[in-house]
Amino acid sequence: MSDNNEHEMVESPLKETMTLLSRTPKGQIVYDRDPLEPIKQSTSNSKSGVLLSENIFGRNPAHSPEKSFDSQYFQHQYSVHHPHPGLNNRPNLLMDIPVQHTEKSINQFKWQQELLMMRNTNQLDETTPVYNLSNHGIMQLFELREQQRLSTATSFMKKIEDFKEVSRRSDEEECLRMKQELEERLVPKRESQVDVEMIIQRLQVEARKRFQQEEDQIDQKLKEITSIQEKELQEDMKKKTLELHIAEAKRRKGISSSKLESLLKFLDESVTSCQERDSFLQTVQMKLDRVTALKTQFQVVVNNVNHEDPLNSAIRSENIVKQIEDLVEVIRDDIAKNNAIVEEKNALSKRQQPQSALPSSAVMPITSSAVKQEHQNDQLGCLEKKTCDSNGGDEDLDFVRREDLVVYSQLQAELRQYEANTVAFSGDLSLKTLRFELQKAVLHPVNEISDQSGQHLQDKLDRLRSLLQGNAVHVGSRMVRATEHPGGLEYCTNLLARRLVAQGEDQVNVNPKAAFPIAAIITELWLEFPVFGRLVLAHFYRQCPYLVPYYLPQQEGQSNEDYYKSLGYRYSSGKVEQQPTYLKRMSGVVRLYAAVLISLPRRNQPHPHGLEHAWRYLAALLNLSPRNDITAAILVEFLTVAGSAMSKEYGKQFQKLLHLICTEYFTMIRNVTPKGSGGGPVTRLEEFLHESITKGGISPPAGQLSPRFW
Repeated sequence: MSDNNEHEMVESPLKETMTLLSRTPKGQIVYDRDPLEPIKQSTSNSKSGVLLSENIFGRNPAHSPEKSFDSQYFQHQYSVHHPHPGLNNRPNLLMDIPVQHTEKSINQFKWQQELLMMRNTNQLDETTPVYNLSNHGIMQLFELREQQRLSTATSFMKKIEDFKEVSRRSDEEECLRMKQELEERLVPKRESQVDVEMIIQRLQVEARKRFQQEEDQIDQKLKEITSIQEKELQEDMKKKTLELHIAEAKRRKGISSSKLESLLKFLDESVTSCQERDSFLQTVQMKLDRVTALKTQFQVVVNNVNHEDPLNSAIRSENIVKQIEDLVEVIRDDIAKNNAIVEEKNALSKRQQPQSALPSSAVMPITSSAVKQEHQNDQLGCLEKKTCDSNGGDEDLDFVRREDLVVYSQLQAELRQYEANTVAFSGDLSLKTLRFELQKAVLHPVNEISDQSGQHLQDKLDRLRSLLQGNAVHVGSRMVRATEHPGGLEYCTNLLARRLVAQGEDQVNVNPKAAFPIAAIITELWLEFPVFGRLVLAHFYRQCPYLVPYYLPQQEGQSNEDYYKSLGYRYSSGKVEQQPTYLKRMSGVVRLYAAVLISLPRRNQPHPHGLEHAWRYLAALLNLSPRNDITAAILVEFLTVAGSAMSKEYGKQFQKLLHLICTEYFTMIRNVTPKGSGGGPVTRLEEFLHESITKGGISPPAGQLSPRFW
């Protein structure tokens, strides 16, 4: 800043101060000297600084400048201080002036007060410096500080005013906006505006739809591409899997073929080593025929190539080989037993005296099973002899076909032999606890068989299968095994077969639908255990000989009670049961047997006793003369269960058979029915045949399990 500017800044406040001090009571300004004239300073003992007046630095406490100034200033008294001798003979600078309470006068008063506070208590001369500043400099600094304070307050007030202005403008804008919105709501739009808005909305909707359609098309194309890729991948995987399955099936079929050849070779050797082969082969001819049939079926299965499921034929071939293996094992055991009996007879005949005329059975210590076998063979021989005598040896008897009689006799002989093998186990008192546990292991699952669910039926099958395999099974809190003692497994197998057949009498005759889950269990176990299957068939024939079919005649010397018991009647207190009760029980057994014939094994396995046996049985039954009540009862029950499956399997041939039943055979049944007997079974058969003709076929039986039930 230039020197001139500095001089003006220092000089200006001093002028204002001198003007105030020189103001007259009448408002006139009087200067004791020129305001611009510099203050004279003492030549002796003078120092640079502010020369204070004598009134200010007087030592007289009675005339205190502070008190005099206060009274003079605030009481608005107009007086003039007369000059009097003082410091440097200088006139008093202070004068009584009218006080105007302005901001500037108040600031000057404060400045004078600060000057008074700077007075030193010691004796000072008039030239004593204060802060080494001039009066003009002190005033300038004081005013500068006041200006800064006022500037800060002014800035703050300016900000408040700006904020109020901004708020006012914002409120006005908001009010204007709300006014416009209200006008838009209240003032109706012109038609052109409405049309434009509708067009805009419609265009927006169409644009969104087009965009969405494009997006959908893109997504659809992506899905199609993904689907094609997945299909190609699946086809590749399926092709590779099929190739692996074909190779595996070929390998397994080769193993099965080799095993079958070894089994047939072993069977030929066993038959060749059999003693008295001609007579023995008659007893095992059915088993040999079964082996031949299974061999033929095996060749068909092996040569059949299923490109969709190649492993299926391999599994079926293995199952067939397993059945042949079981049959070969049974035949081998029969041959061994026959050779033992023949050798024992030969050894005994060598030791026998020539004069002895007694039959060998009276002197040989043979087993009871051998006696029973010979007795059965004698009975069979008598029946065959009677057949030859009555019909010249060319025709069957009127109560049984010759080949059916052979099968029946053979199965009953095997059953008696099997039961004889378990006599030791059944009669041992020390094994009573084990027998009781094994009975529970058999009876509990059998009694719980039902069509509740596939899982439930599978559980019962697993428990029974595990028992026949000789594995440990749970019985309550214990674990029991059928192979713990010799004869235990045979005991369980025979008990299970007998109890399952007995379910036909006890449960199926009350609940006809219960036949199908029981039949499913029998079929699955028959596939895995052929010996069990033959025992089941033997018990069916024993329980109901009409399933052979065989109308047992009364033998000479046979009592009525024994004869009726052989037919399946029950006696209570020496009295035979009533005919309706007997017919109902037999109907239950026939229904269960027919359910076994139509039951479908799982995994497309060959049925061990399927529809071909149903055709054979029905043809054999129609070739025999009907009996009163029982023929009609078993025929209507058998056709109700197996008729639909046979119609699908044999088609027109079965329709011809059904026509024969409706015409000729039903007339024969009506002829053997006594008049006035009520004819309950005959009436039911007539109604069944009439319904079948009316509907054009036989409906599937109620309660039959679906192929995917389990």
